[in-house]
This record gives sequence, structure tokens and C-alpha cells, in this order.
Amino acid sequence: MAEVWEDLQCAGFGIYRDTEGFSYGHDAVLLANFVRATRNDHVLDLGAGTGIVSFLVHAKTGAGICAADISERCCRLMEKSVAKNGLSKAIKVYEADLRLLPDARLPWESFDCICCNPPYFSGGTESPNPVRQQSAHETSCTISEVAACARRMLKNGGRLFACYPVLGLSRFCAALEAEKLAVKRICFVRSKCGKAPYLFLAEAKKGGKSGLVFEADIILEES
Repeated sequence: MAEVWEDLQCAGFGIYRDTEGFSYGHDAVLLANFVRATRNDHVLDLGAGTGIVSFLVHAKTGAGICAADISERCCRLMEKSVAKNGLSKAIKVYEADLRLLPDARLPWESFDCICCNPPYFSGGTESPNPVRQQSAHETSCTISEVAACARRMLKNGGRLFACYPVLGLSRFCAALEAEKLAVKRICFVRSKCGKAPYLFLAEAKKGGKSGLVFEADIILEES
């Protein structure tokens, strides 16, 4: 399978990706911008894919990132990207199934922040490409499994940052509530002014008290 180098237009960073694999969309960029972290935070990127969120969050915050993905191919490409970007000390890549975390490499309750752009679709036509299939469909994990992993991996008071389709908002909130993750901040995303939102970005706090803030919507095309 052929590889291409894609410039991220941010801090001189780029990523390797398969020409037939999944690249990234607006949701990954929006999620990275939504993450609130500091240089001293220990950040876990769950289902990191090609590493787009990891690189953008590091560029924005300077935080150290552990990028975990179930796909061996994605992990090998991420490792190449990390090396080319000169970030071997800042971003560590782990081939891991989030349903089986923690493990010896990624310990229990060791992260201040988790970011996750999870697979959205629970049905529909499956892709013949296994990487695309894992990226888009809930074959490798569900939002409930993401929430359970976040509870296990976050320190008390740690925060989960995620994006999800608006149609799944109630399912998303129920999954997080079941794991004692309090949703604290939501931002809806619209394709154009006047259009209904199709995506939301959310921040949740482990062990947090109730109290939710809705931020101004993001509109991708002003017209």
C-alpha cells in the first residue's frame, strides 16, 4: 500500500498516511483545538489513527502525548511521522486495544487528559479496507467502551475531550454518566450558518460535579 506525506500546516508538522487508508477530517482538527491542556499535563490520545490529534495538541500545548491505536499499520505510520517530525521525546506510540487498558505500558489512572475521536457508525455498509472500517465503524470499540477506558485511565479530576455526532448526544452523555464522567462543556458544530449542527465537541471531568456550559457554535462556512 502506497504512503504519502501530508503537511498539517501547523508548526511544520506532517503525517504519513496510506493513500487508501483514512486520512482525517474537520472533526480531528476541531477536537485538537478544543482540548485544554498544559505543557505539564500527561495526555493520552485514544484511537489515534494517523496521529493528527496528537501532533496538533502537542503543537498547541507542548504537552507530552501517548498515542494509542489498535491498528498495527497506523502505529507504524505514526512512528515514522514522529521520527520525521523530530518528536520522539514528546510523542510515544503504543499499539493497544483501549478495551484492554490499562496495561504495563499505560498504567491505571495516570493521565491528566484524554482525547478521543471515536468511531461513530454502529451499522451500515462496511468498508473492505480494515483501517477505514476501524476508523469509522464501532467494530473496534463503542462510546461506552471509550468512556469506561477513560474512567480507568484518568486521574481523579482528569478530563476527557471527545467529538461525536449530534444524533448520538443522548447516548454519549448516558455512556459518560455511567462511568462517573460529568460532561462540563459542549460546543456544537454547524457546516453553515442556518444549518442544524451535525457534530459536537465535549469536555467531561472524572468525578466532576454537575454543571454544563454550552459554548458558542462553530460554523465552518460563514455565508
